[in-house]
Amino acid sequence: MTDTNDKVPFMFDAKAITTREQAEEFCSRFDEALNTLVEVIDEETQMLKRGELSQLPDLTPRKTDAIESYMSGIRAASANAIALGNLAPEAIQEMRERHGRLRPLLQQNLTVVATARSVSDQIVETVAKAVGSQLQPQTYGSNATASRPNKTAKGLSVNQSL
Repeated sequence: MTDTNDKVPFMFDAKAITTREQAEEFCSRFDEALNTLVEVIDEETQMLKRGELSQLPDLTPRKTDAIESYMSGIRAASANAIALGNLAPEAIQEMRERHGRLRPLLQQNLTVVATARSVSDQIVETVAKAVGSQLQPQTYGSNATASRPNKTAKGLSVNQSL
C-alpha cells in the first residue's frame, strides 16, 4: 500500500479545459485523486476489520484531504464534461472504468462501519444493563415476593482516552 502521508491533496482548477493536453492532464490528476481516496478508504476498512479503532483518528485528516481532492475533481469534470468527452474520449472512458471500482469499495467500507457500530452499541448496551442490574437488589418482602428496586442506573460514562 502506498504511503499517502506525504501526498498533498490536489485541488482542481475551475478554469475551462480547452485542449487535449489539458483534458489528458485532468484525467491523469483525477486518477491520482481517485487512487488516493481508494487507498485511504481501504486502509480505514482494514483498520476496522482488525479492530484498530484507536488509530482511526490518525487517518481522518488524510481521508478528509482525499475526499476534498476527489470532490474537487468531480466538480471540475462536471463543469467540463463536454470538452473532456470531445478532447480525450479514450482517457475519459478509462477514467470511468477506474471510477467504477470505487462503489464496491465504499459498499464494503459502509458494511464494515455498520458492523463495528452495531458491535459497539451492543457492548455499551450490555455494560449498561450489567451496571443497572447491579443497582437492583434481589430481595424478598414479607409476603415472599420480590421487592421492587428503588433505583436504577441513571447513566453510563465512557472513558474514550483508553
